[in-house]
Amino acid sequence: WCKEIELTPEQLDRLDRLYRIGSYRNRLLGSKATQRRRAEEIEAIKVKAHEEVTQLRNNELWLTGLMLYWAEGGKTHQVGVSNSDPRLVTFMMKWFRECCRVPEAKLKAYLNIHSGQDDISVKEFWSRVTGLPLSQFGKSYVKKEGTGHRKNRPYRGTVRISICDTNLLWTIHGWIQGYCDVVLGPLA
Repeated sequence: WCKEIELTPEQLDRLDRLYRIGSYRNRLLGSKATQRRRAEEIEAIKVKAHEEVTQLRNNELWLTGLMLYWAEGGKTHQVGVSNSDPRLVTFMMKWFRECCRVPEAKLKAYLNIHSGQDDISVKEFWSRVTGLPLSQFGKSYVKKEGTGHRKNRPYRGTVRISICDTNLLWTIHGWIQGYCDVVLGPLA
């Protein structure tokens, strides 16, 4: 939360005196250089993705998945989508595999279920839907029952597909921005 704060020379000198470590300034400058380098990498990823849009925009699978991701997908920290509709989840798995070229090992699934539901049988259901082995399912979140009654008896919970790949997240952001620019024109 304070990565944007630039310390003054006086503050750096004070830190040097407090810690009696002459290399503190160099470490701080090194970490700032690493932050700048990563920001440049992210910008390059987004620019490349933005440029890919003209070739991809007529691909129905890519475009439909992109629009679904824009509406339903994770926007910060991690690529992912969460839903209770098996058809939508099946579609997004196809999109992740074919359009995003996500390696199988990077795909993880997590369930949100209600108490009283059989965690294993629900995981087996979502394993068939996603094509993921049970070993790629994390611990389920189990919601305690409230006072209301669940009316949707065949409810199989909500599955969250997570992909730990921030470069892919920035690629998707670039695709969304690029598609918007193609259809709407750049923001003023």
